[in-house]
Amino acid sequence: MECVRQNPAQDEYLKRLLKEAGLTAKFISWEDSKISSNSPLLLMVDEDHVDALIEIAEERDLKLIVGLNARREFKLVSQLKNHFDKIFGFIDMSQEIDYNTPILKNYVNMNFSASAVSLGKLASDLDKIHEFTKSELFRVKDLHDRLVKVRVDTLKGVTVTSKFMAGEKSGGEFFDMIQTDHNFLFIQAGSDSYILSSLILNEMEVLKLSLPTTSVKAQSEHFEKMIKHHASETGAELNYCIINVDTKTLQADCQFQGKGYLYYQNDLLDFSQPVRLKMKPSDKFYLLSHGALKNLTELNPNLSVKNFYKENADKNTRDLINEFFFEVSRNKTGNFLIYDALMTVIEVEQKTLYQL
Repeated sequence: MECVRQNPAQDEYLKRLLKEAGLTAKFISWEDSKISSNSPLLLMVDEDHVDALIEIAEERDLKLIVGLNARREFKLVSQLKNHFDKIFGFIDMSQEIDYNTPILKNYVNMNFSASAVSLGKLASDLDKIHEFTKSELFRVKDLHDRLVKVRVDTLKGVTVTSKFMAGEKSGGEFFDMIQTDHNFLFIQAGSDSYILSSLILNEMEVLKLSLPTTSVKAQSEHFEKMIKHHASETGAELNYCIINVDTKTLQADCQFQGKGYLYYQNDLLDFSQPVRLKMKPSDKFYLLSHGALKNLTELNPNLSVKNFYKENADKNTRDLINEFFFEVSRNKTGNFLIYDALMTVIEVEQKTLYQL
C-alpha cells in the first residue's frame, strides 16, 4: 500500500499498522511523480502541504485514505469536503495500532472496481462488504467501549465524571472541556452523520486552539454558529449542550439543541431552551445526551428519568452513572446500545470560593 507523506517520523508506526492489516508499506514523498493511479493510497496530512494533498485527490480516480497525525488536524477535513466521494475514511494516528487496524482493514477491503463488473457479482460484493463492515464496526466499538469506562476529570474547583457507551448506528457523540482563569467550558455535541461528526470534532479543535487568547463566551458562540452552519450544509441532525461556568461567581449559562436532560436540585430540565443557573459549592448537575435519551426511549421506555435520579440520590456519582447504563442496556442483546450515549455529572468542589 502506498503511503504518501512529507515527514518520515511516523514510518515505523505505519509499517506496524499495515503489517497488522496484512499489507506492506511503500513510502513516497509528496513530490514523487511515481504515485500510481490505481491502488489504495494512504495520504498523511501535513498542514504545510494541504494544496499537494488536494492536487493528489483531484488526480486519482480510486480510493484515498487520509491519515491525521493528531486530533487538531481534523480541522483540515473541511478543506477536503469536495473530495469526500474519493476519500474512503480517516485514520487518527494518535490512536493505538490495535484501534486503527480493523478500521484500516475495513477501508481497504471495501475496494472493488465498478468497470466491467456484472450486476450479479456487484450485488455479491456489496453483501460481502456489508458483512465485513458490520463485523469490523463491532470490533472497533467493542474495543472503544472497553477502553472508555467511567472517566473523572478534576479541574480547578470543578470535577467532571462521565461515561460513554458505544452504539450500533452511524455518527457519534463527543464532549470536551476547557478551563481558563475565570471560566469552565463544557461542550457535548453529536450527529447521526459521519461527515458532520468530523466537522464537529474539527470545530472543537479550532475552539481549543483559539483559547485562552480570546473570550470564552465569544469563542463558544462562534463554535455554536459554525456547527449549526455545518449541519445546515450537510442536512444532518445536530444536537449539543454548551455550558459556560464563571468560576468566580458560579454562574452557569447553558445553550442546547436537540433532545437531552439537565437534572439540577430536583428539577428535570429538557434541552428546549437556554438555561441560567446560580450554583454553590458542592452543587452538581447531571446531563443526559441526545443519544442516551434515544436509547432510553427505545430500550426502557418505562424508566422515568426524574424518578431514577431521586431513587439513586444516595449513590456516589460513579455508581449512579453505572446504574443508569445498566438500566438502559439491560433489555439490549449484544455489546452495544442502539445509539452512542453519554452521561456526565459536573460538580462544584465543596471548598470553592466564589463571589456572592
